[in-house]
Amino acid sequence: MNRSIRRLYLAVLIGFGLLAGFLGWWQVVAAGQLESKRDNPYVAERERRVDRGRIISADGQVLASSQASVVRGQTVYRRVYPLGGLAPHVVGYASPQLGRTGVEAEFNRYLAGSYGAQPLLQRLNLSEKQGANVQLTLDTRIQRVAVDALAGRAGAVVALNPRTGAVLAMASAPTFDLNDVATRFNEIRREPGAPLLSRPTQSRQPPGSTFKVVTVTSALESGGYTPQSRFVDTGRFVVNGQAITNFGGAVYGAHTLETALTKSINTTFARIGQDLGPDRLGATMTAFGFGAAPDMRDLPSSMLVPSGRFDRGRLLPNDEQGMDTPRVAIGQERLAATPLQMAMVASAIADGGVLQRPYLVSRIRDRSGDIVRQGRPETIRRVTTPDVAAAVSAMMRNVVREGTGTAAALAGLAVAGKTGTAESGAAGRNQAWFIGFAPAENPVVAVAVLVEDTSGTGGAVAAPIAGQVMRAAVQVAR
Repeated sequence: MNRSIRRLYLAVLIGFGLLAGFLGWWQVVAAGQLESKRDNPYVAERERRVDRGRIISADGQVLASSQASVVRGQTVYRRVYPLGGLAPHVVGYASPQLGRTGVEAEFNRYLAGSYGAQPLLQRLNLSEKQGANVQLTLDTRIQRVAVDALAGRAGAVVALNPRTGAVLAMASAPTFDLNDVATRFNEIRREPGAPLLSRPTQSRQPPGSTFKVVTVTSALESGGYTPQSRFVDTGRFVVNGQAITNFGGAVYGAHTLETALTKSINTTFARIGQDLGPDRLGATMTAFGFGAAPDMRDLPSSMLVPSGRFDRGRLLPNDEQGMDTPRVAIGQERLAATPLQMAMVASAIADGGVLQRPYLVSRIRDRSGDIVRQGRPETIRRVTTPDVAAAVSAMMRNVVREGTGTAAALAGLAVAGKTGTAESGAAGRNQAWFIGFAPAENPVVAVAVLVEDTSGTGGAVAAPIAGQVMRAAVQVAR
């Protein structure tokens, strides 16, 4: 009898132990996994009861807010986007079923009221769960111009304040309306042109001749070249048995380095690339940010992809020995860049050789109006000397004044820029680029424009878009 009771006692004890263990596992160890499941009804219901903070543009436009309604005596909130198609990739969506993207994801703890002492006060029923308001650097007046200029195309526009790194506009086309995500997500995902792709930060394309800004910076830094260095172009420069030629087969004869950038002479830049070699050209690429994802902390890291040289999707070193530097120097040879990276190139030259960290959030305020987080300009590094930056800037001004970028010229304003036209792989189709800044003598905006899969050139297609965006930014700055 005693033996049977002992066995029963042990069995009950083991049962309680297993029960306690399973409860501990699900409530402590696996709790985070359960909460992260989009189909968890408890989490979805809890999110509906949160009065998320607003997302507001630099010019005071509400980009995201929460709309209250009463369901079965309980106040619940639905996320609405008054300008849902204007900057959907930047703002992002917040959905109990689909998760979060963009600023909605990166600043969720502020928007959802889960920062500071808020969670404790809410657990003690001393405070309702109200999120803080997030104000962006993005200006809808500039963003609207960028979006409208891209209409009907696939491409991107990035506009930065070169002195601070503040993002003034970040447009992606084709676009979508954030208000449609809850009901039409699968349809949006299947639409042609991949509208959910954030092209400013995720579309990598060969930069073509816009990369010559990096090459000319490296050349002047080396001390072996000046804007007046002399060259003779025969129309061909042979590398490893293969000829590099100029656009349209042009032959320029005797010319200077300044003319080479103005006319975008491939053969001269290929010769310079061969002279610089992987160590020097690679070091300049690294200084501008190639080889790593942009250190922009206001968007989810999954939205920020690196630019550089790639081999079947694998990122290669910027200074890899044996690389084809003549073709890298003209923006080819497995080179691919995002519009954000190329905007950073233009921004660094505009700011006298200093590369500022791009940022999107200017401040976060709680519901009482107190600032709980402040966005501030932050320098990444000095890319080049002020003298070299000034020389490159002057050469880029000439590109717009009388070279391939005249379509970006603005009446009454000096503009600096560089065009790029890279082959897309399909006959007669190009990736058209323009990078630049304005006003050239005291820049308030640096831009990068990419138009994908077009029959036009960077000068004909991308430069006019850049001109419109720069004009809008200058007008706002005034």
